[in-house]
Amino acid sequence: MLLQIRSFLTVVEEGSLHRAAARLNISQSALSRQVQALEHELGGPLLERSSTGVMPTIGGRALVKRMASFLANYDANLQAVRRIIRGDAGELRIGYLASAFHEHLEPSLRKLRRLYPDTKVKLLDLFPGEQITALRKGEIDLAFLEGSAALSRRDFQMKKVAVLRCFVSLPEDHPLASKKKVKIAELRTETFIVGSENEVPGIRSRLVRFCRLHGNFTPKMIEIPGGIAEGFSAVANDGAVALLPAIFRRHKRPGMILVPIADPGATWEMVVAWQKSHNAESLLALVDALPSAE
Repeated sequence: MLLQIRSFLTVVEEGSLHRAAARLNISQSALSRQVQALEHELGGPLLERSSTGVMPTIGGRALVKRMASFLANYDANLQAVRRIIRGDAGELRIGYLASAFHEHLEPSLRKLRRLYPDTKVKLLDLFPGEQITALRKGEIDLAFLEGSAALSRRDFQMKKVAVLRCFVSLPEDHPLASKKKVKIAELRTETFIVGSENEVPGIRSRLVRFCRLHGNFTPKMIEIPGGIAEGFSAVANDGAVALLPAIFRRHKRPGMILVPIADPGATWEMVVAWQKSHNAESLLALVDALPSAE
């Protein structure tokens, strides 16, 4: 019946069976049969002939009034479903780390907005653990996070976008604070601050690996949940230290200083990850615009 209604609306718009048939690319007799079938279904005439063509009856006008907006909504909803099936719902939801945004993500987003100006970008500042959970649930389309997180290429598509130097956060009165670089081995007596495993999956194992590989010791750790601000407060006020990727190197806080780590193998990876089934053009264009550190 939808086809018949569409044909009827075209006839009304054109005011002529002949012009409507040409517009629909069907014969006039076929169009007449469609209108007749619709009239039979609804139980009365929908068109009446005039000297200039055809015009809708009272019933025909009622049908136009009700069905024109219905079909517009119907078509819009079908198109929305098609975009969802293709993985492109007109909105790109991106989980990210605020400290990495300006240097690593913002330039590529500017390029995306030029290529897909109609795509809405929704940015969510989330801990790495929150990003992974949201990605698994389909609540975000792309995760942009530090690579210590528990990600698997078996589960996600992934791209390494940067390899970052490691810094140590020290109290400003620490004996090592005046050095240009610090070796991890020089930190063997320190207590290291780490975030919670829920917030930063894999952070403990990364720290242990750094310390064993570059300093031949197992670090003492205390967990400070709640983000980098709380961690920096613990460094400044409690005399602890923290190993951090270079995305935090511009963070300034009274009582604390950041010093580069000298060990060349102590690096952090920034990666983007997305569901393997998600192949929206806008998403793939953003991934392609991001730098590659593979």
